[in-house]
Amino acid sequence: MLQSLPGKGVAGAVRQGDPQGAPGARVPSGRGAVKRLLLLFVLPVASLAAANGQEKAQGTCDSAQSLERRQRGREAFDKRQYQAAAGRFSEALEACPSQRGILIELSEAQARLREFDLAIRSVQEFLEGEPGSVPARLALANYYLMAQRLPEAKREAEGVLKTEPGQPAALKIEGNAEYLLGNVGAAEDTFIKLLDRHPDDTEGAYMLGRIYYQEGRIDHAIGQFERVLRLDPRSYKAHDNLGLCYGARGEKEKAVRYFLASIKLVEEDHPDYDWPFANLAELYVKEGDSEKAFALASKAADRNPHSARNFYLGGKALCQLGKTDLCLNWLERSAALDPNYPEPLYLLAQVYRKLGQDGKAQEAQERFREARAKRPDGLR
Repeated sequence: MLQSLPGKGVAGAVRQGDPQGAPGARVPSGRGAVKRLLLLFVLPVASLAAANGQEKAQGTCDSAQSLERRQRGREAFDKRQYQAAAGRFSEALEACPSQRGILIELSEAQARLREFDLAIRSVQEFLEGEPGSVPARLALANYYLMAQRLPEAKREAEGVLKTEPGQPAALKIEGNAEYLLGNVGAAEDTFIKLLDRHPDDTEGAYMLGRIYYQEGRIDHAIGQFERVLRLDPRSYKAHDNLGLCYGARGEKEKAVRYFLASIKLVEEDHPDYDWPFANLAELYVKEGDSEKAFALASKAADRNPHSARNFYLGGKALCQLGKTDLCLNWLERSAALDPNYPEPLYLLAQVYRKLGQDGKAQEAQERFREARAKRPDGLR
């Protein structure tokens, strides 16, 4: 999707991803990256929904116990202990079922755990009592998007837009869904409409830039990312994407400069953000600077151990360095994280063949062909 700006909203969708395809996706590894990007949109919407949800004092309820468990859930969530947070929110809800807003906070934790079906059910249960809650409907639309249930995400967003035509989060979700459904023109129109109504919306400009980048309109993409930096000079995602743009134009020095600027901004304040490390690693892999590439890929994998792309880049750098056993481990990890990501499978087949493991080489080659066939035509 157009990858969302942390704490800002749907922006997550058009962002980075390899073969993914959403504006928020960065063209590297497939669906795993898409989900990660969108996930960043959960907090703002869900938190707002929780704040707006009216609590109805119905039935029996141990309000003191519920409040205590809810607070513990919030503390766990802030520490990124999402499993514990989900458990505490469930206990808080059980202690006082009338505190309906807990369902939204529970859904946030479930989404962070990538349990999107559970998150969807939690929000739907909340909406049974509050069917007109716009924040909750936006949260539902976003969870549909993260679950790649794109028609449902689009439908929910359009439902909100019928009552609030300029609602920025709904426009962003609609634009992301349109792009992932292959409706590039409609997605562009949606983001242009958003920016006409909200010219200072950095997420909207960022997502439109992502679309332009993924469609190969590099000059247009640079214009949007520079627009973001004029509004927010500390936008690490805009710096990162400008690195991608200049890399695509073959301007290596500019690309490295922007990637390093992004890394400097995220190094301490955004410990989970791995994209500039991986993107600079990829640039160094292409340049044959394998040691720098592996060091950066390792940092990216430390930050996001669920990214198939990070392990693929590390594995490719290790192969270039002649460290075959380590290379094999990293590539196998990449393929396990995302079986539909073709690149590590292709390289795995070569490594197995080099080691004389022809059976495994043939199997990896077949899996590569299958994964590649599942990609949209433009991404093969």
